Amino acid sequence: MLIGSAGILGVGVLTACASDEESAIPDAGGEETTGAAVETEPVKVGYIADGNGAMLVSIAEQQGLWAKHGLEAETVVFTNGPLQIQALGTGDIDFGYIGFGALWLPMSGEAKVVTVNSNGQADRVLAQAGISSVEDLRGKTVGVPEGTSGDILLTLALESAGMTVDDIERVVMDPPTAVSAFISGQVDAVGIWYPHVQTILDQKPDTVELVKSADFPELAFPACQVAAPDITDRPELLAKFQAVQKDAYAWAVDNREELNTQLAEFLDIPEESIASEQEFVDVLSPDRVSEMISDGTLEDWFTTLNEHFVEAAKLEEVVPVADYWLATEYEQA
Repeated sequence: MLIGSAGILGVGVLTACASDEESAIPDAGGEETTGAAVETEPVKVGYIADGNGAMLVSIAEQQGLWAKHGLEAETVVFTNGPLQIQALGTGDIDFGYIGFGALWLPMSGEAKVVTVNSNGQADRVLAQAGISSVEDLRGKTVGVPEGTSGDILLTLALESAGMTVDDIERVVMDPPTAVSAFISGQVDAVGIWYPHVQTILDQKPDTVELVKSADFPELAFPACQVAAPDITDRPELLAKFQAVQKDAYAWAVDNREELNTQLAEFLDIPEESIASEQEFVDVLSPDRVSEMISDGTLEDWFTTLNEHFVEAAKLEEVVPVADYWLATEYEQA
């Protein structure tokens, strides 16, 4: 599955090697730090080829953050979060990126959440012209990437209409295939997210938006970086990676317009497509994450999602947040 995923979008390799010279790079607080480069440690990092999914690796590469924090990174592109969880389990990558739809996997013990990056509302359930409600999906073919945020939103939409997946013909597809199938009329609806949504709207402007993330204000939709369950046995690597992401997301919050340009260049897609996605993404600075740890916001987010996963039969019970979210290590990095 890992090879198949990489074959769909290609595999990108980025390296940032330590220099013998001193360098000055802004840290998470916006201050420049000057000092001799440190010896680098190899790390493999998975990402998804969209604006939110590629944000960390793009900024870290462009801003020299890998080398700054003593890492030499090889990055590998995937089509979704669950595939990265599998790759963590087999040791093919050290860290990965997931949307909220895959958070039930860390909750089930298959990974640890090492950072919380953003809260997004970029997911949609889209339908072909002539379908005007979720109820109209009864008996219809719906394409969705399994275990993703689009999959979760589809489940929520069906529940809100008093339906289940048994009332539709659910077809599991990777995101590019789902987009192509919808545009060509092979499926009646899709559960998908920006920028794929924008691609569909550009090709089929009569597309009907049935449901959006914001229709469920009681839920948060966090995106996270994850690692294998034994990552705490490698504390130095974990601390270096968390330091990279702190600097990266501090930069992202302070440079949103430049970020869109950078992501478009990194992913080789139109900047308008990135901007359409980022409009629905609330990037979290390290200071905000720390505040949300202290005031219990993140624990509430995870617990509420955990309760939903129990209702959706993905988990048997609500799991203590501390079992999978490494908040203490994040604060100490």
